[in-house]
Amino acid sequence: MEKLRRIMKFFLPLLFLTYWGGVTLFTHSHVVNGVIIVHSHPSEANHQHTESQAETILFLDYYVASAVPFMQIAVPCFCALLGLLAVPRRTCLCLSLPEDGIRLRAPPFRVF
Repeated sequence: MEKLRRIMKFFLPLLFLTYWGGVTLFTHSHVVNGVIIVHSHPSEANHQHTESQAETILFLDYYVASAVPFMQIAVPCFCALLGLLAVPRRTCLCLSLPEDGIRLRAPPFRVF
């Protein structure tokens, strides 16, 4: 369990940064049949997509799904993942009182 937690601690941020970088850093556009298609992926500077690839990109850009079925599956998975990544509290802050009774702070002036 500890090994899985250690792996996930580094894998999930790396996965997010890879996704974020792919979406943010490699945005470009193509004109296909008079339609401008904007998308992002790492690629060479001058490249073209086939008609089927452009159609797939267009469909994926406009794909909308209901969030309710997804959330019924995602929420328990997310909670389980948080349970794996949660770090148990191991330190306790214990302040000792001076035994001679000398206090350097005055008592509160007003209680709300």
